[in-house]
Amino acid sequence: MRIGGVFPLNQAGTFPLSLPGGAYSYLPPGNYLLTLGGQTILQWWDPVQSGWRNASTPGAPTFAVSIDGYNYRLINMSGIVQGASIITPGTTGVNGIGPTTTGTTVTFAAPAAGITAKGYVVIGGAVGAAGGAATVTQAGSGYLTAPLILIDPPPYGGIQATAVAVLTAAGAISSVTMVNPGAGYLAVPNFYVVPQFFDYPGAPTLPGGAPQAVNFPPGQFVNMPPQNFMQGLTQAFPTTGGALITSPALAGSGTLTGIVITDYGAGYLGSAIPAITFAGGTLAGGVAATAIMSMSLLTLTGATGVAYTIGNVWESSLGLLTPAVAPPITTAYVNNNWLQPRPARGVLTSTVGALTMEDPGFGFQKLLVAGNFGVAQGTTIATTTIVFSAITMGGINDTSIVQANVSE
Repeated sequence: MRIGGVFPLNQAGTFPLSLPGGAYSYLPPGNYLLTLGGQTILQWWDPVQSGWRNASTPGAPTFAVSIDGYNYRLINMSGIVQGASIITPGTTGVNGIGPTTTGTTVTFAAPAAGITAKGYVVIGGAVGAAGGAATVTQAGSGYLTAPLILIDPPPYGGIQATAVAVLTAAGAISSVTMVNPGAGYLAVPNFYVVPQFFDYPGAPTLPGGAPQAVNFPPGQFVNMPPQNFMQGLTQAFPTTGGALITSPALAGSGTLTGIVITDYGAGYLGSAIPAITFAGGTLAGGVAATAIMSMSLLTLTGATGVAYTIGNVWESSLGLLTPAVAPPITTAYVNNNWLQPRPARGVLTSTVGALTMEDPGFGFQKLLVAGNFGVAQGTTIATTTIVFSAITMGGINDTSIVQANVSE
């Protein structure tokens, strides 16, 4: 029997855990039932990517988790910098990962009160380009569903590349598209083709039919060594049935290909997005990037309008940052369970646009400009809208419920 944590987390009942925006908590080792607040998520440490990955969404229903005391944390993801969008990648930089190799540092402007976000640059070493293609050297055959495309990791601290495969009607690979080109690779990586089951193994193919054979799905492993495919070992390539994918050439040499956030910071308000500056090294050419925030709506001021129905619902946009160039956003969190934004919502309390805010929203990546918000009139959005003269955004104090869980 194992009971989660030390006092007070080893007691019966529940323990409310309140965190201000940007704050986090490492729970003591143990088993827990977690009920997360609307701004708080569970993260786990990825030692290959050298960064935190999200293991839940904010406000997730109660779930059980086993905590080791240091590789998991609860964090309030409001009022913080979650990433960076590269606007101008620059030129003539020294390829590498981090300030020691590249000679270039990145600095985020400090909040009015709180903790300044921190990160490091990655220059060069992208695997092709976002939306580009890897070469299908051998298309393979017999695939019933698209196989996984796995790619060697970059050196420590780089950004993992990802790709997807598309099949022909005949079950061969027709193309492989780069989803995230990654950053920091020193050499062209291996691509691995991993077939997937089409149906549950052993299940009947049709109701009342005979179970299908329990074997590995059609299509062959390629370059898949025993035990650990990430070690770069190579098996003999099959003469039939298999597929072979050849990586595109490395791209982005001398340019900014990634910004990895090492500290989200805390206390950022929506009055201004923090500026990002670069110093040192040889990176030139007007290099520029925009901070990608995670904020919530704090207040709305100056609602105006006419002929509204009391009780109708209003809702904000998601506040997503529109990418400027490709690859627009290269960070450890892109295509790796990045934050899932949630719009702010409320109801009207007067016919002229006064309202209450029931949900402040989550994960706004940019500032919402004071102006028009849509109002639901029945099942449609009204042609008239509420107009606000001021909007305040930032971090919100958030409370989650932690309960010790017994595991036998």
